Amino acid sequence: MTVTFTAATAPAVGFVVTCGCDEATTRAQRFDDYRAAQAAADQTNAAPDQRGPLPGCSMPTVCPEYPLRAEPIDPDGTVPLINISNANAVVVLEALGAPSQPTATDHQDLEPFPTEVPGNGVIIPITVVDAYGELTAEEFLGRVLTALALAPEDAGVPDIQFGRTHLGGRPAGYLQEVLRNLHDLASWCATHERRVVWH
Repeated sequence: MTVTFTAATAPAVGFVVTCGCDEATTRAQRFDDYRAAQAAADQTNAAPDQRGPLPGCSMPTVCPEYPLRAEPIDPDGTVPLINISNANAVVVLEALGAPSQPTATDHQDLEPFPTEVPGNGVIIPITVVDAYGELTAEEFLGRVLTALALAPEDAGVPDIQFGRTHLGGRPAGYLQEVLRNLHDLASWCATHERRVVWH
């Protein structure tokens, strides 16, 4: 599971049929409405043996194995999108002063819980995150700048592996790198008068 930081959704200016690769989406034929785009995707998906990679596809040996889909075209072009694993999202949200759990009283508390591997007592932590929210670009940028100024250099966390179970850690400096990416996202949102959202 991940937490995604991006810009608030804006009304689409059209739709394309795509495999999801950025360049393929940029080059794709535009449709005025979703139904027309989805009908074109369905028609192509009905004959999967005849479909090769789309022009601009960055994974030509993988994408033809999966159905095409209709996607909206954002009026501001390609919107920045930052995905962070749940375990790392807790650290990032804490640095931003944002909760990683819902604060409304109608939600049950979700606590991170450990899973004990039988036999040797090794604990593998599983992080449960239910984080979502939105801020103006300016307020989010302020939080990012504060975190960049105050957060200590991230020493990183090693991977945990036991048998076939693997929990990825994070490299040294990860928090600062993500905060710089979030700074770029907030700046983009400010330029395009969009709010920053995470979910």
